[in-house]
Amino acid sequence: MVNTRTRTGLALPTVLLLAGALLGSVPAAADEPKVLMRGMYSYMADAALFKECLTGRQTPVAMEGDNAALERAYLKAQRKPGEELLIEVEGHIAQRPAMEGDETVESLVVDHFIGVWPRETCGAHMATAPLRNTYWRVTRLGGRSVSVSEGQREPHLLLRLDGRITGSSGCNQLMGAYKADVSSINIGSLSMTRKACPQGMEQERALTRALETTTTWKIVGEHLELFDDEGRILARCQAVFLR
Repeated sequence: MVNTRTRTGLALPTVLLLAGALLGSVPAAADEPKVLMRGMYSYMADAALFKECLTGRQTPVAMEGDNAALERAYLKAQRKPGEELLIEVEGHIAQRPAMEGDETVESLVVDHFIGVWPRETCGAHMATAPLRNTYWRVTRLGGRSVSVSEGQREPHLLLRLDGRITGSSGCNQLMGAYKADVSSINIGSLSMTRKACPQGMEQERALTRALETTTTWKIVGEHLELFDDEGRILARCQAVFLR
């Protein structure tokens, strides 16, 4: 039997229906169920816009549901007014009054705010990065956004073709060996340099724990997700293409 459910637990037809609604090919139902949605969000002058990563469709955001929590988190994370930041929400598309005039427009209704991730983007549309020989910027550990302390490198990983893994925790360099196939991965004990930093040591420990307990991996576009043996996400990384 083919598994047609996503990691959110929602049936695949529901996800396809949402994508169709975003593309304008399927009208959004009034009772559309909550679906995990990821995209770029911006807010300025009491108007918010959401550009969904999967389809690239841009819609206004309705001022209802869990929108207030989204706004608060965005305003706290933004570095300049109107900056686009990646967000994740559970939501649905519905007809709501336009900002001007008497018409209605398709809008994102935020049913549940999940998070805002300042160091991530959607990545290039329809692009997929390879697991090996890609510079992976570590952007999340568990449910927390990774920070970069002043004077330190950004946490990153490089899974080399020869089976070695190298990178940085931000404070220290790391190195080790790994074995990977189409979905599973095993990272052996990591060797680290021994620099003590005033900041970032707890994050370093979280990164090494995540890597040493990772059992499976998945690439979604330009993002690498690492999971433990129970399917819990341990880390998320974004591909950076060096020029």
